[in-house]
Amino acid sequence: MLGLMAPDYLEREVYCCGPEPFMQTVREMLIGFGFDMDHYHQEAFTGPPVLTPADAPELDDVVPDAEAASEVIFTMSGRSVPCTEADTILAVSRTAGLNIPSGCNFGVCGTCKTRKLSGEVHMVHNGGISEDDIAAGYILACCSLPMGRVEIEA
Repeated sequence: MLGLMAPDYLEREVYCCGPEPFMQTVREMLIGFGFDMDHYHQEAFTGPPVLTPADAPELDDVVPDAEAASEVIFTMSGRSVPCTEADTILAVSRTAGLNIPSGCNFGVCGTCKTRKLSGEVHMVHNGGISEDDIAAGYILACCSLPMGRVEIEA
């Protein structure tokens, strides 16, 4: 929706205000789309005012490192593909010449749902997967970033 209303949002200053779970979702979405977080500003609904940088809350967001080496193993094809933490599983599969079906590429439609067999990913989605699916080991390839070595059933 943001892309439709402000297609140049990656080039803008972003100001966010609201409850922490909402702001964390916004931060994760922006990070997932490669937004330069130096241009992100936020204000919380609750808590004392932040008067100095030392008063600012510590944020525990995952920021993918484009320099950190990762690897995705596609078990059905036997392919092992080097990548970085900033690459999505879907992009890595395409680099390897593999086809994981996809649709929206924003984590909404669920078309790219695939099973993660081992390893860790950072997944920021927009509702295209249920908590039950996540608990069963599924991820959305379009919005999952490999954190180290990851095995995918594909």
